[in-house]
Amino acid sequence: MSRRLLLLLMLLPGLARAEDALLRDYIDEALHANPALDAQQQGVHIAQSNLEQTQAKQWPELSLNARYTRAEGGRTIDIPIGSLLNPVYDTLNRQLVASGQPPQFPTVQDQSIALLRSREQETKLSLSAPLFAPQLWAQVDAQRALLDASRESREAYARVLVRETKRAYYGAVQAQAAVGIVEASLDLLSENVRVSQSLLDNGKATRDRVLRAEAERLSAVQQLDAARAQAAQARRLINVLRAKPDDAPLSLPAPESLGLPPPAVGTPQLRPEIRQLDASLKAASAGERVARNGYLPTLGLAADYGIQGERYDFGPDADFGTVSLVLRWSLFEAGARSAQRRGALAQSRQLQDQREDLERRLRLARRSAADDLGTALRAITTSQARLDAAEEAFRIAEKKRAEAYLSQIEFLDAERALREARLGLAVARCTALDRAAELELAEARYPLPEALLGPPP
Repeated sequence: MSRRLLLLLMLLPGLARAEDALLRDYIDEALHANPALDAQQQGVHIAQSNLEQTQAKQWPELSLNARYTRAEGGRTIDIPIGSLLNPVYDTLNRQLVASGQPPQFPTVQDQSIALLRSREQETKLSLSAPLFAPQLWAQVDAQRALLDASRESREAYARVLVRETKRAYYGAVQAQAAVGIVEASLDLLSENVRVSQSLLDNGKATRDRVLRAEAERLSAVQQLDAARAQAAQARRLINVLRAKPDDAPLSLPAPESLGLPPPAVGTPQLRPEIRQLDASLKAASAGERVARNGYLPTLGLAADYGIQGERYDFGPDADFGTVSLVLRWSLFEAGARSAQRRGALAQSRQLQDQREDLERRLRLARRSAADDLGTALRAITTSQARLDAAEEAFRIAEKKRAEAYLSQIEFLDAERALREARLGLAVARCTALDRAAELELAEARYPLPEALLGPPP
């Protein structure tokens, strides 16, 4: 910010005054209740959940698996034990009978064994854990960067919301001031119509004087109607931003009671939009590592312990246990990983170009905002001098009219000049406040609540 601009700020009346308390209250309400900002907050929660899900995959997983099966039919294995042994047993029995001994060998039936047990259960605890998973580690880094990007996006929207709330507030203050100024002018013009009619009735004026006075009054009525409509729209906009009913009451001060914030000192803060792109660049870099690490093998541990059999038994012959090391190495994937890596590199270059372009545009916006603020501050001084001159001219015009030294046209011109000067000063004050809010946004200086800030650098 230039020295001239700092000097103009310091010369403003009310500069040492703290920012309007009403405005801070409205901003706080908007930051806590605005649905669009809440949607940004939910996006942060989603990104946090995605990160936690990915991080959980790095830890061992323990699960209980149970299976109980009843089966009928199915394939069988036929074993001709009887056909093989019965002839031998018959021969041996005959030899025993011939020697005077009783037969000792039984008749054996052929056997048929079902491949499916009619009843079977298996209950086990299964433990699995990644031992070497470079792709998973890169995915965690990518999700962490995406979480940072979502937080920066939330902060960027919060700062824009503060800017829009201030713009609506100053617009409402300006519109309300315009209503008051035009109402005061309308009272003067109505009195002028009454005086003109009285002069006409007493034969001291012609009808054109009354018609001109009425035309000027009707012009002020039309201006007042437009000012009231603009004031109502400005009030509705503030209530929309703070998630209140359209007709919720508002307290608005006069423009002259508002003081501008003190001049910013020090280096401007880095805009959250830039930090958001930086976080997205980290996510794209991690995505490229995901693709590159896909060429590496993964190693995991798998262990099972449980019981199995036809019934639930817990004896030494019913339990079992296994421990395995599982290696997986994808040797051919038809170029999928190469395409993924090229896409991640292209995304990184795209984000880098976007960052450079955004940085230039934000730097230009910051300089333009500072120039606009300087112009608006100088306009306040000019408008004040114009108002002083118009007030003095109108005082003289009233005195001349009382002494019948002034024509009605000159009086109406003086009144119109006074009205426009008052409106001009109100506009100049609110415009300067609006430009200060624009510079505040460009330099990311508004003190947001800690919960709405992005991650620490």
